[in-house]
Amino acid sequence: MKNKNFLAIMLLLNMAFLISCSNSKSSETTVQQTPNVVTSPIELTSIERVIRYPVTILAYKENHLAPATAGRVEKILVDIGDQVKTGQVVAQLDRTNYQQAYIQYQKIHLDLMRMDSLLKVGAIAPQQYDQVKMQYDVAKTNLEFLEDNTTLKSPIDGEVTGKYLNDGEMFTMSPAPGIGKPAIVSIMQLNRLKMLVGVSSKYLPNIKRGMKVDITSEIYPGKVFTGSIDKIYPTVDNMSKTFTVEVIINNQGHILRPGLFATASIDIGKDEALVIPSFIIQKQSGTNERFVFIYEDGKAIRKSIEVGDVFDDKVEIVSGLNPGDELIIEGQMAVKDGQSVNRVSK
Repeated sequence: MKNKNFLAIMLLLNMAFLISCSNSKSSETTVQQTPNVVTSPIELTSIERVIRYPVTILAYKENHLAPATAGRVEKILVDIGDQVKTGQVVAQLDRTNYQQAYIQYQKIHLDLMRMDSLLKVGAIAPQQYDQVKMQYDVAKTNLEFLEDNTTLKSPIDGEVTGKYLNDGEMFTMSPAPGIGKPAIVSIMQLNRLKMLVGVSSKYLPNIKRGMKVDITSEIYPGKVFTGSIDKIYPTVDNMSKTFTVEVIINNQGHILRPGLFATASIDIGKDEALVIPSFIIQKQSGTNERFVFIYEDGKAIRKSIEVGDVFDDKVEIVSGLNPGDELIIEGQMAVKDGQSVNRVSK
């Protein structure tokens, strides 16, 4: 009998111990479900705003020279890489038609001189003179047209960057390879270069003509080239909401070349922005969504954000947060949206 009472007492004690452990674990679980977090209010910060845009380097001026009509190329007087001056003859086309027009022009010119002498002594009527004068004007215009289109002259100081035919070949008005338009030679001004930068319209009040622009290229690591804003286009693109600025850069030694990709950086001065430490920003797996948690009414609230520029170890927040929000800066990895949290001092 005593043994049975002893067993019953031990069974009751074990049950009490298990219930006590269970309650203890339940209490620990409750505590664990309310994590501690540290918060910090978000404030507007004064920053040095530098906007950066990808650009393609272009020649300051470029010309693709071609006559107005098809014909045989008699001689090309330059080669790729040659330096040319304004007005320099770079190519001559077949001048057979020009020679014929020149002979016709000379004949009519002599006729006009005779008519002029006869008109002065009253030997012919003015109408006869006017008729020959009209023929002379037509012949002169035709000769000038053929002169311009059988002798190609460079309109700029520059460098020959393309030669698409050889002596004796036919120019057929077909587009030249790589430029998409008819040409016999191409000439570019390379001692100066330009870049067309599409700037967000929100910076329109900050952009001024003459502002300095830093240009960097991956092919010259660590080297910064300096240019300036030469033109500000007067309209804003309706689709992209950007406006174009033309940046000019001196290219001493022809280090940079048209076609290179680069980055244009424009310092637009002081600005106010929301910036937060980059390490607290989380990214949704499988998407580009970025988010943080703020403390609100005893709970952790998830906020999707749009990030902007990077300033050392801080990131600009373009949208999603407001000044005064209590940002969770510690414990954010252990909370869920809407979960109750304990705010503690750091």
